[in-house]
Amino acid sequence: MRFTLRALCVSLCLLCVVLCPACTSTETAVPLPTPIPVAEIPTFIPAVAQGGTAVPLATAELTATPTETAVVVPTPVGTGIAPDDTLLFFVPDAGPETAVDWRPPPMEAPLSIHPDEHYWLLRPIPSGSRNYDLEWYPFGNDVMLPEFFPYRIHHGSDFPNDPGTPVLAAGSGTVIHAGPLPSPLNGVNYYGNTVIIKHDWQWQGRDVYTLYAHTLELFVQPGDYVQAGQLLAGVGSSGAVSGPHLHLEVRIGDNNYASATNPSLWLVPFEGWGTLAGRLVDKNGQMISDATITVTPINVEAARRVQRTYHPSILSDPIWRENFVVGDLPAGNYTLRLNINDRAYQREVTIYPGRTTFEVISTEFEFIPTPTPLPTPVLTTTVGITTTEPNSTTSP
Repeated sequence: MRFTLRALCVSLCLLCVVLCPACTSTETAVPLPTPIPVAEIPTFIPAVAQGGTAVPLATAELTATPTETAVVVPTPVGTGIAPDDTLLFFVPDAGPETAVDWRPPPMEAPLSIHPDEHYWLLRPIPSGSRNYDLEWYPFGNDVMLPEFFPYRIHHGSDFPNDPGTPVLAAGSGTVIHAGPLPSPLNGVNYYGNTVIIKHDWQWQGRDVYTLYAHTLELFVQPGDYVQAGQLLAGVGSSGAVSGPHLHLEVRIGDNNYASATNPSLWLVPFEGWGTLAGRLVDKNGQMISDATITVTPINVEAARRVQRTYHPSILSDPIWRENFVVGDLPAGNYTLRLNINDRAYQREVTIYPGRTTFEVISTEFEFIPTPTPLPTPVLTTTVGITTTEPNSTTSP
């Protein structure tokens, strides 16, 4: 009897090792998207299947009511006018100084080499077209070209392309909105023809949404279930825009404007390329906004990149808690320089393929944000009556 019990114990131990090899591993588990159980997947006909021809929805279908609330926080009115001249700048350019059009193919999704990373989304534009964003209007920043008026703080990434360029689903899920998306603030259709997908997986128990705006045509409708990489629409210039492009947002937790996070932390990098992210804080650990960031390549062929730390209204990633991201950098060594209040902070950083290099820069002073200026009243005269009006401009 003793021999039998001992043999049984040994057998159970061996069975445990075979069935649970992770129990003996000391490596950190890499997180993957958490699937959401779906009781019934809506039936859909892919826009392009087996060589078929995509047919856009009829105009009447573009006004379909979304299956859930599309926007809770209104899109704010731009504080300046985006000039028509900006249309000339919606062409492939890899940075403020050097034009480098070629990109290697993107890596496969989902990708999380480190547990804090969540590169789970495909590029929404196919390779062969411009599938990297517009550098002079990055996420968390205003328009950065000095010759143009400020407009509004950017809550997404823009991909300028020719009209009709395919717009692809960044991940699988259900279409919850397809059509115009007027702002509840004033009824203006800033986004134009828009698709919103609620993905069929979660991150840290939170729903994930992607929004695709300014499209020319739509090939899906609310209730459609789409696979990652499926054709959704064509690039267009509907809504309040100055040129044809795709505006992409990644919304975490809630499907609203204020819940947008940086797409560069979600889109898979190009093969051999990585991402630089970080946090610039004062001596009390408070985020410093509007500091100039300059990333200069040392031993790699790449463009010099310039942007700023996030505006205070921007939501950071809950894990990284960053206030700047510079995406799509070829692996290699760079000089990172941050300028704020006539002070400069500089260090060398290394970008690794498929990874996020994260830097924390702490200053020795206390940061006091500059108050937002109020409109300046100006005198106007109408039929002999003098009145005052705010001296401000609004978006078209």
